[in-house]
Parts: sequence; structure tokens; C-alpha cells
Amino acid sequence: MTRALPDRRTGPRDGVGRGPSADTARALRRVEPGRRRELVQFLARLGDAFAAGDLTAIAACHVPPLLYVTEWGSAVFTSTREVAEGFRQVVDDHRRRGLVSPTSVVETVSTPAARIVEIGVRWTFHDAEGRALLHDRYRYLLRRVDGEGLLINAVIVLGGRSVAP
Repeated sequence: MTRALPDRRTGPRDGVGRGPSADTARALRRVEPGRRRELVQFLARLGDAFAAGDLTAIAACHVPPLLYVTEWGSAVFTSTREVAEGFRQVVDDHRRRGLVSPTSVVETVSTPAARIVEIGVRWTFHDAEGRALLHDRYRYLLRRVDGEGLLINAVIVLGGRSVAP
């Protein structure tokens, strides 16, 4: 995961400077160690791609067709190009708001099938000074793709809130 200030916590539930947070460790406790490591590495890759604003790398964390669900509607992205374009506005909006580095906390994990993992994640987005500005919560349905590992196949946006200064 990319962090603006790796050794500083911005709140009681934000990730620690290195490795998964205590909350993530609790959520992953029942998960087999290899899968646990894979989930932590996957979220780090997704966070790094988002921090860099790298639309190609963000799209590479998803497998089309991607279902993206919000409380206002749904979208289906049928190609990695569509996924990348779908995130362009989000990345641009975060940049305009000064959000430069996300950290993640895994809140829930379930394995409904051998190749499918469902996780609940709370992302905290920080400014360049490391201050937490925004919390967003998501549910991801990850599917194991041969030769590529776990990739996001469905996203449910659960909402977010600004963090008081």
C-alpha cells in the first residue's frame, strides 16, 4: 500500500505504516496464510495503482465483464479499456480534492467457492501530508483467474464520508 507518511497513523482504524492493519489481521485470521498474503498483496497493488493514477494498472486489477454497483445505479464494463475509462473520472476527482494515497482495512472475508473470495474493504484516502480526508467502503467479489491470480469481478460501493479536519 502506498502511504504519504508510512510511520504515522491518521486515526484509530487506519492502516499502520507497514503491513496489514490490526483490523485487517483480525478479518483475515481464519483465512489460509497463502490466500491471506495474496489478498494483502492484491490490495497493495490496487492501492499503489490508484495512488499513481495509473488507469492501466487499475484496470489490470479487474476482470471483465466487471459489474459496478452503486446505490444510484449499475454499470457493466466489458473490456479492460472500459474499466480504465470508467475510473478516469474517479482518479481525476480524487486528484482535484488532494487525495493522493489510499490505505485499506479488510473488514470481512468469505470464500463462497474455491475460486471466489468476497471481501469488505474500507479505504482511507490521505492528502500529501498524510491526513485522512475520506473513508469509502466497498464489497469486492474477487475471482481467481489462471495465470493472473485474484482479480475484481464485481464492485459494490457501500458509501463513504469525509473525515473531519
